[in-house]
Amino acid sequence: MKKVFALLAILAGLVQSGTAQDKRQLREGTHNFTLQWISWDQPGKVKIKKNSDGTYAVSGKQVNKAGDFVTIAGTLTVVTFSEMTFKGKIETKYSGVNNGEVCVKDGTYHFLAKGARKYWRLQEMDNCEGNNVVDYVDIFF
Repeated sequence: MKKVFALLAILAGLVQSGTAQDKRQLREGTHNFTLQWISWDQPGKVKIKKNSDGTYAVSGKQVNKAGDFVTIAGTLTVVTFSEMTFKGKIETKYSGVNNGEVCVKDGTYHFLAKGARKYWRLQEMDNCEGNNVVDYVDIFF
């Protein structure tokens, strides 16, 4: 019986430590921000600031010399440290995708950090062009 209680205590500790990790707060301040079509080597920036209701305001952009860009403006809600819900607008424009037209996503979307990644990736990746073209929109820790 002691072994059963010891095992339960160990399992409870693992669950609690995982839960504590998931409830870390999102860091306020400036974060790197990228769209793969533009560059991972020259990231843009987003500013994240905590609101009084516990959500986070996020806004920023990445732009290249050719005028291609990704912008984001809205609110993040932390579900767990690795999962956030975004409400607002994301716009992408890259000359080689969607005939160079702006792709607008306006509504509720999801960002996830999977595995050992050091960023949250937008999960609704389809570009307005369709044809299996996806946008990797990333906010770095």
